Amino acid sequence: MSVQRWLDAHPADRELAEHLNEAARLGTDVTHDVDVEAALAKVHARMVDPVAPRLSVERGGGKVRRWPRAVIGGLIAAAIVAVVVQTRAPRRAPVPPPAVQTFATGVGRRDSVRLADGSRVVLGPQSRLTVPADFGATARTVELTGDGYFDVHHDSLKPFSVRTNGALIEDIGTTFAVESDAGEGTRVSVVSGSVRLRATASAATSGVVLTAGDRGTLDALGRANIEHNSVREEDVAWTTGRLVFNDAPLSRVIPEMQRWYGVTIRVADTALLRRTVHTSFSGESADKALEILGLTLGARIERHGDTATVASARGPTGPR
Repeated sequence: MSVQRWLDAHPADRELAEHLNEAARLGTDVTHDVDVEAALAKVHARMVDPVAPRLSVERGGGKVRRWPRAVIGGLIAAAIVAVVVQTRAPRRAPVPPPAVQTFATGVGRRDSVRLADGSRVVLGPQSRLTVPADFGATARTVELTGDGYFDVHHDSLKPFSVRTNGALIEDIGTTFAVESDAGEGTRVSVVSGSVRLRATASAATSGVVLTAGDRGTLDALGRANIEHNSVREEDVAWTTGRLVFNDAPLSRVIPEMQRWYGVTIRVADTALLRRTVHTSFSGESADKALEILGLTLGARIERHGDTATVASARGPTGPR
């Protein structure tokens, strides 16, 4: 008789076979519902049972080929084992979603970061770059705290932009430097290409467009200004480990020196903030740099631990 007729004559075996087939089709764990050891024992009993029927398959010419009980039992056992092995196989762990990436530098340290799109970022001291998990999906937006030099891989379909301190710098195929400080706003120096500088919450067409050689600033009130053909060495010298100031107001020099030397600089006389600094630093110690700054300003600087106080050359060092 055929296999189907044999299963029809043995409902219990047919039910077991159907259950295994269904489990294999659905990919479920049959070991919760089937006693595998008992099933194998049952097959073994069939193999040695002298009254167990032989299965036969009709072939052409009316001949019948009979299959030994051992072969039939082995096939059923193999089927059971195959299903059990399949359902017990470890499932591949789900791939975790991409995570936010954060790159940060310490006092006096710089770092070079290569982004997934091929763009390169040089981080200044005590600066942080945050790259969102969906960077490059539809757009390429990063967040910067501190100083960063961006050499952007241009892609008009996925614009590149930098958010920092209330400012938004949008690439139009560019190499540019960004200096940001909570008290002084954001300053952008364009080396090549062009960018748009505007307030984060402003209209897409607002702000100013800077081209190569232009320097733009966005103050704490969100007002954008532009200086054409004004980018100088000092604007990008920090990327090579040098601080260069040419007639820079002390209010802008202080946050940069704090990032490079880790010394909090306080000004006892607020009138000193309007004085300009014309000097450079390249590897000097913190004490030596403060001494140079004091000579440039014509002021006294006293350091106590990690704090330095700038005061007029004459008069008390306490605040007025």
